[in-house]
Amino acid sequence: MAWITGDKVRLRAWERDDIRLRWEADQTDDATEVSLRDWHEPPRSLDQRLQEFDAALAEPDAAVVALIIEAEGRVVGDINLFEIDQRNRRSAIGLSIWSPADRNKGYGTDAMRALLRWAFSELNLHRIELSVDPANAPAIHVYEKLGFRREGCRREAHFAGGRYIDDLQMGLLRDEFNA
Repeated sequence: MAWITGDKVRLRAWERDDIRLRWEADQTDDATEVSLRDWHEPPRSLDQRLQEFDAALAEPDAAVVALIIEAEGRVVGDINLFEIDQRNRRSAIGLSIWSPADRNKGYGTDAMRALLRWAFSELNLHRIELSVDPANAPAIHVYEKLGFRREGCRREAHFAGGRYIDDLQMGLLRDEFNA
């Protein structure tokens, strides 16, 4: 797989230079607020991130497809399939548009649609699921537009920013996506 294309975006494998871009995006005030909402991992140095990237290259995880989102010739975010389970033909999906200036332009929707199409047709997945903060109305709107259905809520499932945050579970079946 060289890349996966959508109408507005191209999805490609991570390169070492992308690690610095992601790390820089994580240093902004906006990234701090997003991480409190979306329960990302604790802060790490650029050197730690580069070491993790090198380790992942040396021993790839077959249960993960991690891709960069490019739009208008530049990197705007990343999207991932993880917990890929070939026996049950299911996976989880996650998306991040790094800069507020690149949000609300359709890049996330297009990236998600392109990766879903690829995952259902090329990986032969039957189900893709995700978790989202119930307060993240823009993300939920995108997911529902793509066909995801609300399946439940894990109450106070994450502790971030000094409080407990619910975890809305959503899922999409191949037939629903193709419809």
